[in-house]
Amino acid sequence: MTQHSRTSDTGEGTGAGADTATSAAEPGRARELYADVLTHRLPEEPARLDALTHAFDPQTRRRLDAVGVAPDWSCLEIGAGTGTIAHWLAERCRRGRVTATDLDVSLVHEPVPDNLGVLVHDVTKDTFPEGSFQLIHARAVLMHLPQREQVVTRMLPWLAPGGVLLVEELVDFPRHGLPESSPLRKVIDAWWSSLAASYGMDGGWGVRVAAAMRDSGYENVRAEADLLALHAGSPIAEFSRLTIQTIAPRLIGSGLLGEADVKAGLEEFADPGHLSFPIAVIATTGRRPRN
Repeated sequence: MTQHSRTSDTGEGTGAGADTATSAAEPGRARELYADVLTHRLPEEPARLDALTHAFDPQTRRRLDAVGVAPDWSCLEIGAGTGTIAHWLAERCRRGRVTATDLDVSLVHEPVPDNLGVLVHDVTKDTFPEGSFQLIHARAVLMHLPQREQVVTRMLPWLAPGGVLLVEELVDFPRHGLPESSPLRKVIDAWWSSLAASYGMDGGWGVRVAAAMRDSGYENVRAEADLLALHAGSPIAEFSRLTIQTIAPRLIGSGLLGEADVKAGLEEFADPGHLSFPIAVIATTGRRPRN
């Protein structure tokens, strides 16, 4: 990563304007809750995040195209992960600026173009100047934050008048296509239950994003859903498999599952006849009023 593109959560660095964040004195609570579960320091995390991008990037790019991203826009990508969407936005906004943020930006792909700033930033604590962005995008981020409703509210003034917030969230959907006898359903249920209990992840948050936006003062709020097919070799199957392998010690250690349960669930991923729809994606957009 080039030095000019990386700043700390103290807001220090050579970037200017939207790349300068105002930081709270203490680390954000989100960092404490998340870091011991799905930290970027895990050796499996780059592959897991790559699988996530392969599963979800096509739909995200389609939605951003529908928003109408313009070449001169300033955009904020929250929870950048490996940075694939931030890089895509930087290519689209060649006369603009893209800021990619995360609690840990070490996995953002290099090289970083000049119009892409990479910033360590805690969305629950740190802020940006009012009117900084025409677009803010967050995918599978707020569902992991107990302060999710407050974050929706605090992002509104970061948008320029008429600017767009696009929030995409994964939604637990195991009852459709997975019978109760399915070992994979048992594992997926334990996966979501464990993360909810450990740091407050909410697998139903996606259906409530629209209401949160309206309550916060966004207008033209719209939502849509994608139901992804899970079958052997599919991107969503690989993402789910790697996530389950990552959190398996926690599932077994907490008593939610035994080793045989995890093994049976993972074997179901490899069944060429398997087809299910355990995860939906709900995408919600809202705009800051123009006056």
